[in-house]
Amino acid sequence: MLSQLLFVCCVAAAISASAENTSTPSPRFRISPLDGSVIALPTTDQLAFQDREMGMLIHFEIATYLSIDGCNGVPGLVPNPTLFDPTLLNTDQWLSSIVASGAQYATLVAKHNCGFTTWPSAVTFETRDNTTSRYNYTIADSPVVGADVPGMFSRSAEKAGIGHGFYYSTVVNNFLNVQNSLVNATWAPGEIRIANDTYDEIVIAQLTELWTNYGTLTELWFDGGYSASQQAKITALLQELQPQACIFNSCDVNGTACLSANSIRWIGTETGLPNEEIWSTGVTNDGGSPTSPFFAPAECDTTLQSGIRWFWGVNQPLRPISEMIEVYHQTVGRNCLLELDLAPDRSGLIPAAHAARYKELGDFIRSCYGPGSAVGSAVNSTTSTSVTLAFDFPTSIDRIVLMEDQTAGQVIRGYEVHAKIVDASGMNGTLNVPMTLVSSGKSVGHKRIDLFSAPITVTEIAVTATKFVDAPVWRSVSVHLCDSLPSGS
Repeated sequence: MLSQLLFVCCVAAAISASAENTSTPSPRFRISPLDGSVIALPTTDQLAFQDREMGMLIHFEIATYLSIDGCNGVPGLVPNPTLFDPTLLNTDQWLSSIVASGAQYATLVAKHNCGFTTWPSAVTFETRDNTTSRYNYTIADSPVVGADVPGMFSRSAEKAGIGHGFYYSTVVNNFLNVQNSLVNATWAPGEIRIANDTYDEIVIAQLTELWTNYGTLTELWFDGGYSASQQAKITALLQELQPQACIFNSCDVNGTACLSANSIRWIGTETGLPNEEIWSTGVTNDGGSPTSPFFAPAECDTTLQSGIRWFWGVNQPLRPISEMIEVYHQTVGRNCLLELDLAPDRSGLIPAAHAARYKELGDFIRSCYGPGSAVGSAVNSTTSTSVTLAFDFPTSIDRIVLMEDQTAGQVIRGYEVHAKIVDASGMNGTLNVPMTLVSSGKSVGHKRIDLFSAPITVTEIAVTATKFVDAPVWRSVSVHLCDSLPSGS
């Protein structure tokens, strides 16, 4: 049936950038043979990225040495580069926590809003005073001259088998007096005076350094997006240097401008608790839309430190492990990539308490959902409206994990899970029991984890797609019995 489907591509609007025009990558979709609706199609890179499920967003740069959480909202704040002095910097130690957590990729903040670059950028530019200036707000201007954090991090990630990428803020640069991608019209004494075109040239030159010198990148972050004047050049640069990378904030919320077909969207909250149905499709900063022509999986970024603190904070409390497990279930378990913050301290190391909490989370994930953890499963992409698991003897379970094969798009729009529960009240010890509804929902996508209200003992489980726009293809169905943690632990 799938081979007979009609594949259609639509053409998106062209975006002008500086003096040149380029077409934004067009969404790829096909038409449902059942109801004529749009089914967005993924790229192979997007599907591979969803398979990674969980990553880390590493916040370590000059803002680590501030009492506040970065230069956000403080345009005049340009911390002295001599503050950046990590005497024990060791990115292999970072990767040990990343691996222990179960994360499969990590994205390093290479330049945040202060403007400080953690690599020795060699970019030069022309000022409004007709002088050539070096970008002299880098790690080469700090006490650790000669160091290159992206280089160290990339080598550590490759050695650990973890995908790696970079975050680079294009819209704010306090060092260059830039807010919302525009150079401020007034300058204080001593501030660098540049034109907007010059700023865009600096952005492209620094992205070229990052995307050329540090290997094949898994994810690239554009926090706050990018400007219309930058879009065409960034798109071309991506296609030339890192076409396989998945791009966070690739599209605007209308889908009229996208940097790449490998788009990833923001879920719209930094709590890690979106609490909604999450679709693999859509460009808005929320749960998405099943009818969108854009396949753009959601990414849920959140922090280990309480209070949504991204950079390391002095005596900043950590969120309890029970809350982090809830975050996992509301993100990975709801078809959203989880990107958890990693915040090295001012010495350049992951604090022991942080490392222990990351490992606690990873230990739970491995024990509950790792290889060999399922007490019953059906796999290997079954094309069917329903999947049944029958057990040789009454088996206790407390959750179910559903995975949809999205190669030809996300097509399931609703599902129900029924079980023959032999220890239910009133069953009187018989195995001849009716099916009972134990969970239901709308979006499955890459992964859906439904937790039951209490453990149950069953002889049979039936999963049924109750609404779909093409023949459902189940990638995997499995049931588990996991240890629970006391509230607040």
